[in-house]
Amino acid sequence: MSYLHRILGQNEVLISRARFPWFYYLGAWGALMLSLAAAIGLHNSYGSLWLASLAAAAGLIVFFRIMIWIWTTEIGVTNQRLIVKRGFPSRHTHEMELRAIEEIELDQSALGRLLEYGRIDVEGTGDDNIKVPAIAHPLRFLRIVETAMAAIGKPRRHAAPSKSIG
Repeated sequence: MSYLHRILGQNEVLISRARFPWFYYLGAWGALMLSLAAAIGLHNSYGSLWLASLAAAAGLIVFFRIMIWIWTTEIGVTNQRLIVKRGFPSRHTHEMELRAIEEIELDQSALGRLLEYGRIDVEGTGDDNIKVPAIAHPLRFLRIVETAMAAIGKPRRHAAPSKSIG
């Protein structure tokens, strides 16, 4: 059972979970495959099991470093709060009640728009702030958060665009 499901309060429902962009997985698997190909090439060219093992180990380290980060990060919105959980075995969570959200910013580059990924920054009352890591379909997730906020009677509030004088 995921962390998000385990911490749901009474009458609280998980509405949506954010997903990571496809290229995170591609990067992890690509690093693994490339290192294994390099290991085979080194072994065939030089006959060195030591160099081949080193190349394979480097690929495994990169693969697991990326995948463990993906496996241990959960981002979700419930009918009452936004939750970001990172880490294993130590855990770092950041939760914000939907009614405490003051401003939501979408940071998406031109490449992010093409590949459908981006970051969301959520500012709450006081000094509370959540920076959501790059996720797939950030605009969809942003709309889900705004819909959940509207359901509890909290109006939508985006960051004000910068105004030019002239």
